[in-house]
Amino acid sequence: MIMMYRYLIVCLLMMSSPASADVIDTPHASDIARMLELTNQAQLARQAEWRKLNLYHSALGGLTSRVDDPSYFLSPNGKHDPQAELEATIRGAFDESMATNSRQPNVCRWIARYQYLSRSMKVLGFDYAPPRCEGFERWKSGIATHRATLVFASVYLNSPASMYGHAFIRFDSDSTGQYNRLNDATVGYSVQGTDGNGAMFLVRSLFGGYPGTFGFVPYYVKMREYSDLENRDLWEYQTNLSGDEIERMLAFIWEQSFTYMDYYFFDDNCALMLLASFEAARPSLDMIGQGKPWYIPLDMVKQVQKQPGLIEQIHYRPSQYNTLLRNYDLTAEAEKKQALTLANDDSTLPSLDRLDAAGQVRILDVTLGILEYQRNRKHSEQEAAAISARQIRLSGVRSKLGAESVYHQKEPPAQRPDEGHGSFRAGVAVGMVGSASYTQLNLRGGYHDSLDPQSGFAQGASSKIGDLYLRLNADRIRFERLDLFDVFAPSVQTEWFRPTTLKINISIRREVLQDDALAPAALRIQVGAGKSYSLGNDARAYVLADSVSSAGASASVALGSTVGAIWALTPRLRTEAVSNTYWYAAGEQKGVWSYRLSAGLAWDMGCNQSNMRLNIARQGLANAIDPARTFTDVQLAYYYYF
Repeated sequence: MIMMYRYLIVCLLMMSSPASADVIDTPHASDIARMLELTNQAQLARQAEWRKLNLYHSALGGLTSRVDDPSYFLSPNGKHDPQAELEATIRGAFDESMATNSRQPNVCRWIARYQYLSRSMKVLGFDYAPPRCEGFERWKSGIATHRATLVFASVYLNSPASMYGHAFIRFDSDSTGQYNRLNDATVGYSVQGTDGNGAMFLVRSLFGGYPGTFGFVPYYVKMREYSDLENRDLWEYQTNLSGDEIERMLAFIWEQSFTYMDYYFFDDNCALMLLASFEAARPSLDMIGQGKPWYIPLDMVKQVQKQPGLIEQIHYRPSQYNTLLRNYDLTAEAEKKQALTLANDDSTLPSLDRLDAAGQVRILDVTLGILEYQRNRKHSEQEAAAISARQIRLSGVRSKLGAESVYHQKEPPAQRPDEGHGSFRAGVAVGMVGSASYTQLNLRGGYHDSLDPQSGFAQGASSKIGDLYLRLNADRIRFERLDLFDVFAPSVQTEWFRPTTLKINISIRREVLQDDALAPAALRIQVGAGKSYSLGNDARAYVLADSVSSAGASASVALGSTVGAIWALTPRLRTEAVSNTYWYAAGEQKGVWSYRLSAGLAWDMGCNQSNMRLNIARQGLANAIDPARTFTDVQLAYYYYF
């Protein structure tokens, strides 16, 4: 109810109209004139805080605000002119007329900028106090300001919106203990799309097809969404923002909640708006200006980490799945079988009586962990009713046993996500196809593939956008391929969770032929689904049913399979082997079988920011003779990440 009440306040205030830039309340004309004079003398419109509050940035030789809502600006030229917007803000400084529906002064929509104006005027010797905004004060009173914590949710490859992770800010109370954090408020910035999580969602969000807005929910809601339902670990970065700085951050978020900017997947997104929130709180920070031309959540976390003294403490919250997997792997095989049996049928409970208390506790704790995970996968309480009843019965038995539990949370990994390699990659390779040698250049906008340095990333996973390869041969530079979108999520099978492993690649490419010839460019779409399996802590294997469709000068459709394995020989050395077999169902090669066998060996150099690889591939046609399509490709590559 409290969150709903806050939401209604925000909705009502969004219906208010801006203060007029042309009307000056006569009793305050001299005050306005004095404020304009002081503003020009102090050049307040050039101050970093004013520009950061209104999201001004350099663009095409001038300044422009990232805000796309015309009603946000009090000056007709306010989107591109900080000075004009500041002057219009001053002219509306004493407008205490009530908004039509919110019963709040109009200036309350721009609470952050009027608070900035009040602070600035005080420094310049002029006393200006903006009207009290009861709606803002009431909303703010329900949010703790003891501490602000940046939270990063690890990569979730099943959703285009979260394939590079997600981040939000938690406002902590002064209550101690991690369980007291569950009711703390969180704020995140997200795209407001209506196309679900499909390809259209990704395409439209790439090009600003949706607005982005802030949203508040309690932390326990985020934990259920990320940790319990999506199996994502959470990393909490506690900052040293003061109470006053957090107040400034909240004023900025309030003001931006009444407007919108077009959401772009790589820049005007959640990562940028969280950085902007920190800069509004502490204007001396310049994280956006020092960052990359694009912003993804993990790069944003790294940028926050670089600020001297800003992060005081880091806390790891493993997902429910990873904690269960850790405890299940440490359980003896016989006890695993008993736990799985008990999870499916609690009538076998009397069989535990022959064990000592410690043995019963080990089995019951794992069983309850499995049941809790299964219950969270259900879509309703009614659907989960049978599991809940079994949990209650087994919990009653467990509570009567005095033995200490050995079921513990998963330990933090050796390296955090923010300690992994940079998202941008540049590389060069030399190789030979048949009797022809070549040089290959690579530029990748983001983010990770299965042979990149693994520290901070899921084993074997791949998530790429904008992966460009150019071919140099005989003093010519030729386009080879551009992977527009690539995702591979090798989710491991367990006895209680059997996820589908997905492989999707959308690219424009010229197929490599014998002696380094290149076929005409074609749009290529690969879609595969199957299963992945753990071969121990350091190895995974996968089997996929696969399809490849090409559209270009010669269209084709091929069906087949992909079988592969990746093995981490050491923390810095890994290898991958893949076998692709396809039967052409349509196109010039209809009825023909093709194959490709490839293997790669990668060695991480330096501090996870460079990578050397040896790649070998053999491909050909199984039941047709085509010398141009039958060859061996050997390549040595070097990649650098930043």
